[in-house]
This record gives sequence, C-alpha cells and structure tokens, in this order.
Amino acid sequence: MAKSTPARTKKDRGAKTRRPGARPGKAARATSATDAANAWRQRVSKDAAATIDTVMAHVQAVAEQQLGQHGAFPAFLVTARKDGEYELDSLPAEQAEELSPESVLDALRARAVELRDDLLCAAVAFPVTLPDRSGQTAVAVEAQHREGESLTVIQPYRVKGAERSVSFGDAGVEPAEPWLWT
Repeated sequence: MAKSTPARTKKDRGAKTRRPGARPGKAARATSATDAANAWRQRVSKDAAATIDTVMAHVQAVAEQQLGQHGAFPAFLVTARKDGEYELDSLPAEQAEELSPESVLDALRARAVELRDDLLCAAVAFPVTLPDRSGQTAVAVEAQHREGESLTVIQPYRVKGAERSVSFGDAGVEPAEPWLWT
C-alpha cells in the first residue's frame, strides 16, 4: 500500500502584517493602494490631516451638489480659515466664460493668495477627463496646507440616470508642487 503524503501548503508570509481575520489576495492589494494614497498623512500633523480631509469633504459635497443639479460643475476654491470657517469661492459665470480654463484656475489661485495670511488650507477643484480611462470624468483638486503639504487629488465620478445620482470612485493622491505657500 502506498503511503499518502499531506498536501504542501503555501506559507502565508503576510499574516503578521494583515489585520486579524483578513485573507490574502485582492483585499491585500486594495489595502496597499489605500496605504499609498494616504502616505501624505505621515508627513503632517493630525490637525493638518483633519483639515485637509474636511476641505476634501467640502470639495466632494460641492461637486456632488452641482453634478446632481446641473450634470457638471465649474472650477471653484474651498478655503479653511484659521478661525475654523470653511468658505467656497468661484468666479461669476460671465467672467469664467471669458477666460480660458487655465486662466480660471489662475484666478482662483490668486484669490487664495489674497487670503493666504488667514488660511490653514486651500483647494482648487476643477473637472477633468481622464485620458487613460476612455473618457472617465473626475474631480481634480490641487490642495495645499500651511504646514507645507501640497497634493493633487483625482477622484473619478459617474452621474447616473435622470435624477443625476452621483457616485465617486477611489481617489488617487500624489504630491504636488506648492502654489500657495512656498
């Protein structure tokens, strides 16, 4: 009679670093993508990270509201002031129509520069079409915090149906050149 040998199992080398109960595979890859998108948090204080998160939540809320009502949104500026207030700025429609898209962004950045002494964080948000995703639309955000963190955030979105429900995809975050505090 032939002796049977137990099947060899592959050693799970990531078990020590994975959260309890998580399985290796796709979820682990998603976690590493999330970790990469959040690496900037290690470079700033907890207060700065919270301020950037709040500014980004305001950006997403404004974009979602405009997309739901109009199916599109104009470029806009969200600022976090030292007094704890968050404000929204945009150019009047007639002025924005006369300018090139880059000139609109320059005008919004200039507005942030005017307010710089009173700000903790500023973000210029504008619509983009991603070239690598067959026409996928996204919100692009240039955000900068007084502590020196400067980010570009790209968050894809879809507007569905006559009721214009908006769903956002995962945001990609990359370091960016400073434009407000240098």
